[in-house]
Amino acid sequence: MRNYVIVLGLVAAITGGIVFFVLRDNQAASRRQTAEAAAIGFVATPATWFNGDENEEGHTLTFAFVDGQNNVHSRRMDEITWYDPAKTYKVCYNPADPKDHKLYTADHKCGS
Repeated sequence: MRNYVIVLGLVAAITGGIVFFVLRDNQAASRRQTAEAAAIGFVATPATWFNGDENEEGHTLTFAFVDGQNNVHSRRMDEITWYDPAKTYKVCYNPADPKDHKLYTADHKCGS
């Protein structure tokens, strides 16, 4: 029983550490991505894929954005389950490196 508690404690500590570092990295990325651009040519194509256990439904998102230097960046995102057709989207990007970008809903404040 004692060994079980020790193993359970180790698993909880490792899981907590992973969650901490993932959240910290997401927050740092959001602070870097201070510039904003409209997602242009936005297309959401319904898609179905096998996730290893069962079929999953979602979308393939295709869009582009123009950075502050008038360079066009296109992006395709596969197997997206969080897309909501009722919302509008924008791109937040790092002005020093536009390849460092993320798609957000229009109400998100870039750099926060």
